[in-house]
Amino acid sequence: MTFGNKPELLAPAGSMESLKAAVQNGCNAVYLGGKMFSARQYAGNFSLEELEEACDYCHLRGVKVYVTVNTVYKDKELPDFLTFIEKLYRMGVDALIMQDTGAAQLVREHFPDFSLHASTQMTANSLADVNYWQKQGFDKVVLSRELTLEEIRHIIEHTEAEVETFIHGALCVCYSGQCIMSSMLGGRSGNRGRCAQTCRLPYTLYRGTEEVAKGHLLSPKDVATISILPQLIDAGIASLKIEGRMKTPEYVAGVTRIYRKYIDMYIESPKNYAVDPQDIKELTQLFNRGGFTEGYYTSYGGTDMMSTERPKTWGLKVGIVDKYLPQHKKVVIRTREPLVPGDGIEVWTQKEPHVGCQVTKHSKAGEVITLTLEGDIAKNDVVYRTFGKALHDNLQKTWEKDTRKLPIYGILKAKEGEPLSLQIWDNLGSSMYVTGNVVEKAGSQPITEEKLRQQTTKLGTTPFVFADLDVQADEGIYVGIKDLNGLRRAATEALEQSILKKTKRKAEEKGEAPRKAAERKILRKKLTVLVNTREQMEAILRQKKIARVYLESNTFFAGHLESILEKCHEKEIECFMALPRIDREYQEDEKRLEIYKNSNLDGFLVRSAGQFGQVQDNEKKIAVDYNLNVMNRESVLFWKNQGADTVCLSVENNLQEIRGMADADCEMIGYGYLPLMTTQQCPVGNFAGEKHSGLYCKERFHEDLYFLRDRKGEKFPLMTDCERCVCSILNGKPLFTLKFYDEVLENAVGSVRLQFTKEGQGRTERILQAYIEMMQNPKWYSVETKQLLHQMSEKGSTKGHFFRGVE
Repeated sequence: MTFGNKPELLAPAGSMESLKAAVQNGCNAVYLGGKMFSARQYAGNFSLEELEEACDYCHLRGVKVYVTVNTVYKDKELPDFLTFIEKLYRMGVDALIMQDTGAAQLVREHFPDFSLHASTQMTANSLADVNYWQKQGFDKVVLSRELTLEEIRHIIEHTEAEVETFIHGALCVCYSGQCIMSSMLGGRSGNRGRCAQTCRLPYTLYRGTEEVAKGHLLSPKDVATISILPQLIDAGIASLKIEGRMKTPEYVAGVTRIYRKYIDMYIESPKNYAVDPQDIKELTQLFNRGGFTEGYYTSYGGTDMMSTERPKTWGLKVGIVDKYLPQHKKVVIRTREPLVPGDGIEVWTQKEPHVGCQVTKHSKAGEVITLTLEGDIAKNDVVYRTFGKALHDNLQKTWEKDTRKLPIYGILKAKEGEPLSLQIWDNLGSSMYVTGNVVEKAGSQPITEEKLRQQTTKLGTTPFVFADLDVQADEGIYVGIKDLNGLRRAATEALEQSILKKTKRKAEEKGEAPRKAAERKILRKKLTVLVNTREQMEAILRQKKIARVYLESNTFFAGHLESILEKCHEKEIECFMALPRIDREYQEDEKRLEIYKNSNLDGFLVRSAGQFGQVQDNEKKIAVDYNLNVMNRESVLFWKNQGADTVCLSVENNLQEIRGMADADCEMIGYGYLPLMTTQQCPVGNFAGEKHSGLYCKERFHEDLYFLRDRKGEKFPLMTDCERCVCSILNGKPLFTLKFYDEVLENAVGSVRLQFTKEGQGRTERILQAYIEMMQNPKWYSVETKQLLHQMSEKGSTKGHFFRGVE
């Protein structure tokens, strides 16, 4: 990777207004989505006509356009997806930001020169992840937000791929691409661009029956990196990305303008880099959740990064309540910032809802003002400005007038007896030459060289500005102003078309149409099992008819691997090691992987692309886990072509979709408390273990039972991985397919997996026996199985998405 280059500033555009706001305030590239196939389905987004307009607007101003097609797609959507991509290709979109491996493979086949960027939804946490996607044809990889600056620097030093990171905006509490909480609770899949932001709701943390903490425990503050921007630039990050396709144009304008200012400041004069406190106030006013965090660049997570009081924007602190006169409904506020008519303020009362009003008079910082306001207001309540009228109006002006122009150069020739001519060109190789009427000798009022220059450089609403114009004119000549204007207009219109023509492409017929699986049934499916504990493993070894066991890579299984392998192979059970769900190049994991490679393990269950690349040449079998979000037949084929022996399908597929994509090498989850989120912000560590920003907490390796409870009373058990300082938030209800197992059999999936997490040995054995019975005869139930079905019905279980699917 080349260091020292000026990084790209990449800004969000959820609407045409936001796009113009980003461009006019200095971005190098924008990312935006269409009405379909985008990860922000609740943003305004762009029609096809608007997308082409956006491309032309940006390209005429030297700005690149990246279109987000960064969700996963169902088989029935892929033909329309390819049609959409062809239109993007023709209109000159510079790159696609993608998540779906099968869809990306189709794009490579049909449009091999279309640049691809790996979305943060692909959960790239390591050098191995980045290099794997680079080998698959991705030019740029958007890293997970959870990586530290040290980890990012290491990746950049050892890869040829360009790296992109988020520098400002909202933080997901879950690793991107690993969240199914919104999906499982309400059918709105984050992997499909419809996240309901369940993480921003209030939760209570319990240790057994003891309440530990309550509030918005899963709501992080927004990241802001102005303070560490020089370090990010020095690290060699190629693209600095602002989050916010669902934010206002004013937000986009303000944030883009400020980051443009500081990127330029550091590149031009590193020693003089200094942040103006007024710019921090502007960023705070635009949007914040209780201040900002530098994110994971400088932290491993912790309460310092969380906004537990309120998940929405707070505004800027502008004063405190001096006193409140309830009988007159008057509040007296001692201000600390100037206020103007139209400002919106909110008083943070001791209990919600807070109360607010609009300011009607000017006031200076430090003044004491009186406003009419009714509510449960008390002395020393903090007052925030939630809407800054002056800032809002000033930012609107930045894109209402087109001030960002493409520099051009020209030669105007006005020679007596020769046609008037104008040649103009840009720095990118486009040039245009036009001629007009023959120049005549002047009568009484010859035109001057100054007048010729003045009139020719009036480019008005065109996207151009003259950087230099060479006027070569005879003295004593006559040139009509109308003729000169027409010549200039013809030249600039022709140059505009010439520039845009270079950005367009012609699509050739390449590649196959999206493929479908042959619809058939495998009634005798194999049973596979994933285990976390010794007790679960002991339950496995008491059973017959289990084809494969996956061992979670933890201290116990790593330390007892040889004896477990011996016992499994005696019972003719294949034994796979399940590699970590989040792989951050943890030193102990790297050591273990080498041991696993040289062991008698039958294979690996991989949870990331980098892990796949690391074991690809080991000659052991490879199973791809469901968290790689295999949603369609093309994704199945992608991983099989890469060398996967088993592909576990996404838990967001319904049974009908599975029938259209599966074959005998596919696996589906049939039972388990599914992880809804995998997060660096462990609620146990943050609120019971007093973790503020370090790697580990005081509760590390605890043995207590912790869970979250939401406002509806639903429980979510917490499964902590204290080796890696990661937490999985489990669904409180297990996926349980036994009661509709005959329908599970109606597809070509070759194996069904039972996934054990927090179950004890007895519970594990009961569930195993019931599923083994069903594998042998799905129409016969033993007394024990009937009891289990009744118990599951009473305690609650879920059918997952097997019938409803996701939007």
